[in-house]
Amino acid sequence: MYTTGEGQVKWIKRRDGFMGERAVDVRSLRLRDELLVSRRYRTCTVSGNFGSFSSMPALARLFKSENGYIGAIITGRNEGYVKSGKNFILQKSLVVALDSLSKKPLARLIRGTTIYLSEIDGMKVGLEK
Repeated sequence: MYTTGEGQVKWIKRRDGFMGERAVDVRSLRLRDELLVSRRYRTCTVSGNFGSFSSMPALARLFKSENGYIGAIITGRNEGYVKSGKNFILQKSLVVALDSLSKKPLARLIRGTTIYLSEIDGMKVGLEK
């Protein structure tokens, strides 16, 4: 793990990029379906019964790709799976653009950092100053 200066995010190296240290709860995500219509889907952590939703929210952290764009990585609590939408997504982790998050979780993630939001290809991503 390495830290850049004051107001910067502490990044943890992953095999496909860097993950931020701060985690916030996420209960819904705005995702696009096959017709490119943006809809809000309920999101939670599931561990055993994949057919139903649990009351345990998923976790979101900042995720920085190798080319410097910053999005969010959604993971389950306690090594659980992320379920988003009824039979829509069931994965170990999910990388999304920052405009997929609600206002409060997004504000909590970027509070106190030097990340500014920019729109690239119709998606809101973050860039470090």
